[in-house]
Amino acid sequence: MIARILLLSASLSGCALIADKKDPGWEYAPQMYVSDSYEPYSQVREHTVNADGKNMRAPVEGSIPRSSTGYDNTRLELMYNYPIHKDSIADAARILKNPLETNEKNLASGKYLYTSYCAPCHGDAGAGDGLVGQKYGGVANYKASNVVNVSSGHIYHVISKGKGRMWGQASQIRPVERWQIVQYVNQLRGYQGE
Repeated sequence: MIARILLLSASLSGCALIADKKDPGWEYAPQMYVSDSYEPYSQVREHTVNADGKNMRAPVEGSIPRSSTGYDNTRLELMYNYPIHKDSIADAARILKNPLETNEKNLASGKYLYTSYCAPCHGDAGAGDGLVGQKYGGVANYKASNVVNVSSGHIYHVISKGKGRMWGQASQIRPVERWQIVQYVNQLRGYQGE
C-alpha cells in the first residue's frame, strides 16, 4: 500500500514538473521536426552566425528587387509584370508602348541582345532563317506582310509571353532589354510606328 502511494505521488509530481501542458516531453528524432540546417523561411531558434539572430539575411544594400526595373520611371515599372493574359496579343498591341527613347545606345544594346537571344531562330536580318529556324520551321520573318506592321507592344508581348512555337523569354530577358530588342527589331523591319 505504501509503495502504491509513493508511486502515485511520484507520478503526480512528475506531471507537475512540466510547465507547458502542450509540450509532449521527449522527441524520438528531433531533426525530423526541426531541421538542423538554417532554413530561411522557418525560424525555430536563434541563428548564431547572423548578427540579428535570424536565418534569412537582409538583401545587400543597394540591391534591386527582382520585381523592379531599377529605374524610377513608373511607366517602366508597370511594364515589368503587366496584367495582360498570354493570349491577349491584341490588348498588348493596343496598350503597351515603348517607354524607352529611340537612340543609338538603346539600338546598340538591342542589336547585341537580338544577336544573343533572337538571331539563332530569326536570323541576323530577321528573315526567320537562323540555324534553329532552319530546323524548326515556322519562325517569323520580320519583313513578311503579316509582321511588318504589328505594333511594338505586340512584339514586346510575344517576347515576354511567347506565341506559337516561340516560348516566352521573360525569365531570361529583363523588361528594359526586351524594349531595346523591340527597337532593334523595328529597325530591321523598317517599322515607323509609335
